[in-house]
Amino acid sequence: MKKNQSDFHKQLISNRMIDKKILFACLVSSMVIIATSPLVMAATEDSVIITFDPDGDIDIDVNLSSYNFSSVLSSAWTNTTGNTFTLYNNGTVAMNTQIKTNLTTDETNMSLNLSTAPPGQDQYAIYIEGLNAMDQYVNSTYALYGFYSQNLNPDDNEVFDICLLLGNLSANHTLQTTTIYFQGSQV
Repeated sequence: MKKNQSDFHKQLISNRMIDKKILFACLVSSMVIIATSPLVMAATEDSVIITFDPDGDIDIDVNLSSYNFSSVLSSAWTNTTGNTFTLYNNGTVAMNTQIKTNLTTDETNMSLNLSTAPPGQDQYAIYIEGLNAMDQYVNSTYALYGFYSQNLNPDDNEVFDICLLLGNLSANHTLQTTTIYFQGSQV
């Protein structure tokens, strides 16, 4: 008996559907096996990400935050006395302290003397006395070598005084102002 053409097409389509089903089943089975099997692949480099929260901070405070020397004579030291200022370490780690000041007064009429020699004309010098007995002139940059206060523990403080020396004056200057900066760094 001869098969008609329509039956032949039905059988061909049916065989293809079975082949697609088998192919799909094999594909899904392969994916499941690959996903559940440990694979070892060759690697030349790998990494681990480390996350951490550093503890310890530096919190430096100075009290008094300003001081007025009032009238200051040239060529004579003018000092605060009796440990007028206090340096506080309110942080959680021990710190070293560095100090600097401006190169000129805010009014720019006077310049900072950058040596230990007496200030020249229209110059001034600032000297810190009492921090860890590290009495030093204050420079215009944080000195890499000179810590004024060393190993100041958390919740501790030190007292100090500020001394001011003027050189000869070329004129009767108006009120002059400068700022002294304190920086703490972990020991």
